[in-house]
Amino acid sequence: MTELIRTELGSDGVLTATIDMPDRSMNVFSKALMDAIEALLERVDTSSDIASVVLTSGKPSFLAGADLPMVQGFANSARSATTEQMFALCGRLGRLFVRLEMSAKPWVAAVNGTALGGGLELAMACRVRLVSDAPRTALGVPEVRWGLLPGAGGTQRLPRLVGFKPAMVLLLTGNSLDADSAVAAGLFDAKVAADKLLPAAQARARELQGQPYDAVRKFRYLAQVDVPDHSDSTARQVALDQGVADADLDIYPAYLAITHSVLLGARLPLHQATDVEMRQFLKLMFNPVAGNMIGTLFINRQRADKAWRPPEGLHITQVGVGALSDTNAPWTQALSKSRLAHAPDPTLPADALALTDSHGTRLVVSVTYLKAAGRKQSAGPLAVLCPQGPYGRVLEIVGAADADMPTLAALAVALQALAYRTSGPASVLHQLASITTGTDGARLQNQANAAQQHLGRGHITEPEFFDVAACTAGVSPAWSGGPFTWASQHSESLAA
Repeated sequence: MTELIRTELGSDGVLTATIDMPDRSMNVFSKALMDAIEALLERVDTSSDIASVVLTSGKPSFLAGADLPMVQGFANSARSATTEQMFALCGRLGRLFVRLEMSAKPWVAAVNGTALGGGLELAMACRVRLVSDAPRTALGVPEVRWGLLPGAGGTQRLPRLVGFKPAMVLLLTGNSLDADSAVAAGLFDAKVAADKLLPAAQARARELQGQPYDAVRKFRYLAQVDVPDHSDSTARQVALDQGVADADLDIYPAYLAITHSVLLGARLPLHQATDVEMRQFLKLMFNPVAGNMIGTLFINRQRADKAWRPPEGLHITQVGVGALSDTNAPWTQALSKSRLAHAPDPTLPADALALTDSHGTRLVVSVTYLKAAGRKQSAGPLAVLCPQGPYGRVLEIVGAADADMPTLAALAVALQALAYRTSGPASVLHQLASITTGTDGARLQNQANAAQQHLGRGHITEPEFFDVAACTAGVSPAWSGGPFTWASQHSESLAA
């Protein structure tokens, strides 16, 4: 089996375990990695030579969330498996973390970069957590954005580490902390210079050797006196107090599942609390809203990112900017934030950019903003910038030739946007965004009808990716999964 965790045992009894998944730019949780962690736990617990463990990563980041095939497998299993079968399948990671946490051999996390979702939950299971000063480090549990909750102890350890209200902010927004904020909150014990992180973690692991696990010492808020007693009304009020809209509580079940999990698990031993959490997690896995959001905004979003990624090494080197109208003010802001080298070019038409890429290709492209895109058609490529939303932003590419797409995809990367291509002659996202009247169901049905028409005309060629673009751009609500996903689930109403 391919080695996923390298280990080195020092003469002082400190085992340094480095997660380094081959052929990946980032470590993610997979069944194979869970197997490797379980094997490592068995070795640590049974070897008399090992007195403590330092857990770190061989990548520039620590560990970010779940593996695409594993999430797909969970979603597929939820269609036919029983609750108990899903409990055994999905609860494995949480049980491993409880075992790691309560081990007589102390574990220290040396987090050398971003740790999200299961990556942060792994770090939180360790007795001590150190984080490096690596730039752009993000530490958080973003699962609510995909209609889920962090199901490997995240809703239980986070309130015990940082307190009830700060934990609810992180859990209900999905926002991340930087290293300094994470230390200030008590989520991490210290920030350490990147080149000193591993020695510092090893020194801490030596100090802890022989000391039994002590939950009171680990968790500042173990008593959880700040957590109110559970009731349905209290769970709802907690979410409302954190700014969740009342209507969203009825549409997106993850908000209440998270608050129920925190309140029900409070003051229980962690092995029981994680079981409570998993029961709430499974309610979401069996819910069609979570299924839609996982399918569109996680699984297909990752596929879309890969499909429209520019060739390796290709990037924009220079942008000439024609006079931009007031309606294109978002383009001015986006170009400034992108740090692209750009300058006015009076030879260009109004509302146009001249892109030069690292291969020497020069491409002139008309630009517009989503709200104004209905008035814009172009014989050449048209780039439609969509608003920034909770899932990022989209750059819709309209009417571009195949040869133009690498350069335009490189522009999207520079703007930190998802490139989505429609054949033209005008923005499909704008047309669907213009459907605003009626109930949610009526609007989605009209969007689905319009999307089907564009598919038939060849304007849309990849329905799953269009759903990603529609939800990311805020054209369709995230809970629907997009017009094609919605249509597949409401075929009878469409036929009528």
